[in-house]
Amino acid sequence: MAVLQVKGLDEYVKKIKTLSKNADSIMKSVVYDGGAVIADAVKAGLKELPVEEGENGLPVFGTQEAPITGVSRVQKGDLIDSMGLAPIQEFKQGYISTKLGWDGYSKMRTRKYPKGVPNQLLMRSVENGTSFRKKNPIVRKSVAKARKAAIEAMTTRAEKEIKEEFKNGN
Repeated sequence: MAVLQVKGLDEYVKKIKTLSKNADSIMKSVVYDGGAVIADAVKAGLKELPVEEGENGLPVFGTQEAPITGVSRVQKGDLIDSMGLAPIQEFKQGYISTKLGWDGYSKMRTRKYPKGVPNQLLMRSVENGTSFRKKNPIVRKSVAKARKAAIEAMTTRAEKEIKEEFKNGN
């Protein structure tokens, strides 16, 4: 946690004014650093996702009696490649956030999805399970594991930015 030492009210006001000049950009960089730690953890979790393929690398289809646990090698690559952080958003209530998500379509085309299965849909089915796929909560587990590291990264970045701001403001 950042510590601010001041001697007198005038110095306190001066430091707060200095800090408030670039508070938005500081907070955005802090949030992005935390999001990057979480994104790296989820990407590492995706790399551990089991691969299930039939002949010639074709995906295996599960049933209610015999659900699958993984994805094809192509689908796994698509999930890893399409994952990313959304641009930083600022809300009227003073919140600054970013979102982790999947974009685009898988290279695996089907009759129902001629452009390819949406990566968001594929990831949702992996995370929550379906009638033919066992649940594999990669995102939940990765976020839980990386939460402390993300908070530490955000704290480190905030302290660094605040020190830099005071050094430049004085």
